[in-house]
Amino acid sequence: MSTRSGLRTLIRLAPEVETGLVSDVNLNTLLDKATIDLALKGRALPRNEKVNLVANQREYVVSGASSVLSQNDFLGIDLAGGGVLFYDGSRWIGSSKDGHGDGEFEAKTREWLDKHDVGWRTRSATTGSPRFWYLDTAEDNSSNLVVGLSETPSASQTDRLWIHYLSRGTLMTGDTHFPWTGSTTQLVHLESYDLLLCYWCWEFINRNILHSFGRADSYLQSYLLGAAEMANRLPLSAHLSREGMRAVSPFTTGADRGGRRF
Repeated sequence: MSTRSGLRTLIRLAPEVETGLVSDVNLNTLLDKATIDLALKGRALPRNEKVNLVANQREYVVSGASSVLSQNDFLGIDLAGGGVLFYDGSRWIGSSKDGHGDGEFEAKTREWLDKHDVGWRTRSATTGSPRFWYLDTAEDNSSNLVVGLSETPSASQTDRLWIHYLSRGTLMTGDTHFPWTGSTTQLVHLESYDLLLCYWCWEFINRNILHSFGRADSYLQSYLLGAAEMANRLPLSAHLSREGMRAVSPFTTGADRGGRRF
């Protein structure tokens, strides 16, 4: 990928970004926001981590104070990468919707549980597997974001939850740094998506500084289409299903890819 300095150069190649319009400091701020947004929409940095269960504990912090994740960099659950899995002692079980399980451990909301699984909040701890998990703010007025279980474990257990999530990564603090690593380490496999960061910045500049809303809308559309393609670069099975393993650019639409449809 381009370094922070290189990305600023790319952004200033747009004719409307005249010299002096946006300072280096302000462009750095925009690039920070762009990398965070693309990390979420484009699945730039998927990560996963196994988490220990605590006896009689229902909720596990993934964003906020005392996160169970080793890096407090959580943006969202990565459903395409596996979501949340549970180890029942012999195998990992998950949701039937994400292709990584047999439907024994499904994602739900608290509201759904209140309606369809009455009594889940006061049910006794179990030695078995929970049936559902949810992502919500903690019910302790802390504003932490948590992964919760419909049944609490009766005993503490090691590495029983496997949380696949989208990481914020590390922001660039130097001109020689690369996006998401915050260092001179380059993620070469993401290099073809450099332009998406520029699209995000161009959209912001045109909408909020130049008030050129039509051009801003055009950049926004290009950004969202590209981010969707970036997010779909995995899993590998999606690529293998394309006849001939035809190369796909970051901005190719589904209708343009060709190949056999199943």
